[in-house]
Parts: sequence; C-alpha cells; structure tokens
Amino acid sequence: MSNLLPSKPTKDFTFFKVDNLVDNSVTDFDLFLSIEDHFILYSGNGYKWNRSELTELLRHGHQAFYIRQDDMTKAKMYHSIVQLPQIEKTLAPPERIQSIEQIGAKFIQCLYEGELTTACVSKAETIAGSMVDCIKESPGCVAFLTGLADHDYYTYFHSVRVSAYATAIAVTMGLTDQKLLAQIALGGIFHDIGKKDVPLGVLNKSGALTEAEWKMIRNHPVSGQEMIGDTILAHVPREIIVHHHEKRNGKGYPHGLDAGSLITEVQIATLADIFDALTSSRSYQQRRTKFEGLDFIKHKLLKEEICPDAFKALVMCLAA
Repeated sequence: MSNLLPSKPTKDFTFFKVDNLVDNSVTDFDLFLSIEDHFILYSGNGYKWNRSELTELLRHGHQAFYIRQDDMTKAKMYHSIVQLPQIEKTLAPPERIQSIEQIGAKFIQCLYEGELTTACVSKAETIAGSMVDCIKESPGCVAFLTGLADHDYYTYFHSVRVSAYATAIAVTMGLTDQKLLAQIALGGIFHDIGKKDVPLGVLNKSGALTEAEWKMIRNHPVSGQEMIGDTILAHVPREIIVHHHEKRNGKGYPHGLDAGSLITEVQIATLADIFDALTSSRSYQQRRTKFEGLDFIKHKLLKEEICPDAFKALVMCLAA
C-alpha cells in the first residue's frame, strides 16, 4: 500500500509519526488515518500499542497518523514520557532507589514543563509501584537517596524523594497494603504540583519573599488540587496534595486542620516533605546532614507539628 499522507498537514490536524509510538505504551489522544481525503479514526483515548501492530502499519506504508492540533500538548507529553529510561528491577535496593530518584526527577520535570495527562498519571503510577517494591524489600535503602544540590532541579528531585521517604515511613510503620502504599508514593510525586506555575525565581529566591510571592507559595496546595481536577488520582494522593502543609496543632495551611482532621497518610507525607527540605541544599539555607535534620525535627517540631509514630519510623528506616 502506498503512503496515504498528503505533503502538508491541514488547518486542524497535524502529523504524528508512527515511529514515535512505543511498544506497550498507551496514548490518551485520538489518532487518525487519511484515506481518500477523509480522516478515519484509527485509535481513541486509552489505546495500548504493541510492536507487531506498529510494524504492520509501517509495512503497509503508514508512516504517520494525523492528530488534532488541540492534542499537541498531550502528544508532546506522551513523547517525553516514553523516552524516559526503564527502571532496572534487578538492581539491589540501594542502587535501584537511586535509579528511581533519577528517573522520577526526569519524569517530574516533564510534568512541570508539559500538561498533566492521563498518560502522565499512568507513568507516575508505574514509578510509584517500582518505588513501593524497592522499599518493601529494603526500607533502609532511602538512606542512599542523593540529596541533589542543584537549585534549578531541586523541585523535581524533592518530589521524588518525598515520595520515597513517605513510602519508607509507611512501610516501617507496618503498612503492607500494596495499593495504599502506591497511593502514598503517588501523593509524594504529585504533592508540589501546585508549584508548576510558580516561577523558579520565586521558588529559589535567596532573600525575603514579597507579600505577593509568599501568597503564590502558600497557595500551591490549593492550586495543586485544582490542577489535578478530574484525573484518576485516588483520595489519599489528593489529600496529600492539598494538606501536606497542615500541622497537628492546627497552625498550618491552607485550611488550618489539626491532628484529628488529618489522615495518617498526610501526616506521613508532611514529615517526609519537611525532612527532605531540611536535608537538601537550597538557595536560602545550607544543607543539613540526615542526623541534623532528625535532630531539628525532634527538638523544634515534634511536640506540636509532627506525628510521633511517623517520626519514630523515619528514624528506624534511616538507621537500618
């Protein structure tokens, strides 16, 4: 069969090369073929591809599909995600958690630079599942997280490390349900998604924030909740996104909830968030060692702000 594509895309449609599709991946946008000057829907949202089908398309002369111009952002996100390396499951937990940290940070960078799509959530679930498997095998592997010091990439690495610490805390506290642990890991990955539209200059500012800048920062849990919208994220990651800056004494934000109103999973994620922030190099603070971070939490925050059981679990998994 000859190539059915015209030489130029139309006003409402553009090309998407078959070579951009990856075996065992899922596209969350429609793909069309052009046959006798008509667009024919070939695959819809949620279509899963396999290598034999892609090979057959190319063999029959179909070098590219058409996609709607409106779906270009989804297509770009798909392309970014499928280019990410695979997590090598045969690595020992210390090396595997470092691999997950690197790949997870690259994924979160894609997330911040693109559109939140169904394919994006699906990839996050894959990363979260790998993280849970690794940490259930060895909770102490989180001691090998790198704590990257590059300010421009802090937000990306911070989110994946919060996910890892939260998962390790939960496992050490005795949580065993794979689905719940994956939801906690997902909550960590997405917890700061509301910072997506906050300029890096504000996030990494070394001096005092202006009132407007501080308002932007404080609003990120609500912004994150709004960004997630109607995606398939479950209750636990949604709660982590909007409430990870609440405190047990009711003096946090955005809703001033106290310990009685905060689910345990949120309190775990809050501790993970604080611990990684304390032990990471930032433009406005010097990096603490893990011991110094734990000591600060114990003497400054534990009495009123942090869940004691979660703190004990964090100490245990780092000492393992």
